[in-house]
Amino acid sequence: MTKKLVLSIFILITFIGNLSAETPEILINPSSEEYTRLSSGLAGSNITIISKDDLKLYQNKSLPKIIESYSGISTRTTAAGYDGVYTTLDIRGFGETAKSNTLILINGRRLNDVDMSTINSHIPTDSIERIEVVRGGSAATLYGSGAVGGAINIVINNDDITNSLKTSISSYSNKSADLSLFTKINDASSLSLFGSQTSNSNYRDAADFEESNLLLNTKYKIDNINLSLDVMSIENEKDLPGPRVKNGEVYSYHSCNRYEDSKIARNIGSGDSGTGSCDDVRRRSYANTDMQAINANVVINVNELNKFTLNAGYRDKTDKSFYPTNNNTITTPDSSDRYTVTTIDGNQFNSRYETRQIYETHSNILNLGYDYAHSFYDSAKSRKEGDSVGQNIYADLKVKSLYFQNTTYINEYDLSISLGYRDEKSIFQARDDIDKTAPGFADVEYFGVFYPVIYDMTTYNNTSSNQAFNLGFEKKLNRELTLYSSYSVSFRIPNIDERVASSSPALTFDLKSQESEGYDIGLRYIKDGLNFNVSYYEIDTTNEIQYYNNINTNIDPIERQGVDIDFGYNFDQSNKLKGSLSYTIAEFTSGSLTPGTGGPNACNYDNTTYCSNSSTWKNLMGGGTTLSLEGKSVPLVSPIQFSIAYETEVRNNLTLDLELNYLDKKYVSNDQENIEPQIPDYYFINTYFNLVDSNYTLNFGINNLFDKAAYDFAVSSTFHDDAHYGLSSVYPLPERNLFFDLAYTF
Repeated sequence: MTKKLVLSIFILITFIGNLSAETPEILINPSSEEYTRLSSGLAGSNITIISKDDLKLYQNKSLPKIIESYSGISTRTTAAGYDGVYTTLDIRGFGETAKSNTLILINGRRLNDVDMSTINSHIPTDSIERIEVVRGGSAATLYGSGAVGGAINIVINNDDITNSLKTSISSYSNKSADLSLFTKINDASSLSLFGSQTSNSNYRDAADFEESNLLLNTKYKIDNINLSLDVMSIENEKDLPGPRVKNGEVYSYHSCNRYEDSKIARNIGSGDSGTGSCDDVRRRSYANTDMQAINANVVINVNELNKFTLNAGYRDKTDKSFYPTNNNTITTPDSSDRYTVTTIDGNQFNSRYETRQIYETHSNILNLGYDYAHSFYDSAKSRKEGDSVGQNIYADLKVKSLYFQNTTYINEYDLSISLGYRDEKSIFQARDDIDKTAPGFADVEYFGVFYPVIYDMTTYNNTSSNQAFNLGFEKKLNRELTLYSSYSVSFRIPNIDERVASSSPALTFDLKSQESEGYDIGLRYIKDGLNFNVSYYEIDTTNEIQYYNNINTNIDPIERQGVDIDFGYNFDQSNKLKGSLSYTIAEFTSGSLTPGTGGPNACNYDNTTYCSNSSTWKNLMGGGTTLSLEGKSVPLVSPIQFSIAYETEVRNNLTLDLELNYLDKKYVSNDQENIEPQIPDYYFINTYFNLVDSNYTLNFGINNLFDKAAYDFAVSSTFHDDAHYGLSSVYPLPERNLFFDLAYTF
């Protein structure tokens, strides 16, 4: 109560002071990166601004791969996806749960859904004005749940769009076309249209991908009011090749899917008996998405220093997926096959009031906001298409938030101070209906005992409140050097996919909200052609939600700390160098695992780690009654990562870019014990040529120039017995591939 009272008084005093501002004087250049950082209200945070010019250099690269070239950010993919499809962005080492701890936004509006699906929205590069990458939890005050590792805000501006047509061809039968059209109807209104069509066979067999996108934007200005309306439609079809098997064989399908035998082949089935022959007639896995969205935005400029922003949107997304088991064939389904149709629809409303005061001694930017979102989730599971539904899961999530974010700039000391606070209330309800008479959902008999394959989950209704807070400052030590630091408290609420698998057997949707606190301290140097940014950070999480042993659970505390470095140097107008380096340590600070019972090769499988009398437990893990997690590394987090790119102007309007990316080794998913063989380190070298001639732009190049074999995601077996030790499912990355893009502006 005392905290809220003090914060309320602060808001009131600041608000009254801002209303009295009379001098319309700009003290910081609005076109500078410094102005963008301070106007966001997050002074003191480690923020990278990726400009429109930066994006133009890598038009063939997906947005995740462009963002990955900056410090503290890594990506991974489970399908060797094209254009960022099935690619997860990880800011500051969250590993398995990175997609739930990295918040993706467009113009400050959330793209993350209430499930765990990746963000596949196609965003036309020409419409992007800049990308703001906020590392750490400071952005949670502005945007809410999910910005624990950081937030990526893609700022769209359709006022500077040119009419263009772009075509692309590349390895693996990739063909795509992009169309951008813009027309100014009159001085007060404009219309823009973006469309794209993509077809790709992909690097892996049975990994075909097709997508079509359409985005229509219209703007209208009435005096001091700006109106904008976006209508979006996205449809894609994705075949999923499945994993390849590395290090070990237990069942016959393991020997049929060896990584060493083929890195491009799809995963095929052959039964579990160990005596079956390899076959390739199992049905393919797939995941298709159909999404429509509409969003209206209103900006009311009261005067040069005060404005209201109102935003309302509705989105409807349907995912259809099919995952066959190893015993499935095209003609004969298996009881464990699963076809799922999930519909997520919902609406959101955001309002923000921004007021500025500008005096001779100081300036101030205050944002006050209210956010509301209501999402509905309906997931129907059956054995295959056309079968009756065996389980329906229904969920409803309502979120209401109040927040403020303030930055004060003191001229005399060249000092910026930011302060923000958010109070968010979430109301979550969920239930399920099951039908055990549906094919594939009946209880299964083993040695005269019937075991359920599906459990009826308890109806759940929960209301929770979470708070976010940040405090930061930036101090110019001289004209070139700035010291910055921030402290933040953030949170994320569990998503529905995590709640569905939150106990074993799955009987409840209950999970706690994840909480974290962290700080940054860094230096930013800019002079002539040199820019340099280095920061040190720590993040401590409690109740972190991770998937382990077939369930999602709140796990023991984790500490993350590291160093992020970004640098750039312009030798002259024609030669430029830029790069990044990240050093990340993500470790458990407490907790333990208890061994299960059973023979060395017959563990009970509901244990938390290997059996106490197994060779793995005795010889590799030291034996005993427990295994301490203290000091164990979080899986899927590479300690070292760096990127270096050199750009040179070969001749007028022709540039060559050479890029080196390195990712250190890391533990595989599901290996909190840190005993399984690690994912090997690897490096890729990529080349890009960019030629601009009149209205034509040509991009061509080679990715993975030296044809390196690598993978960035792998998961160990959940069957913790000696036979499965060392066995993991891996997802190979593309080897050498070429691309060719041609764009015409008219």
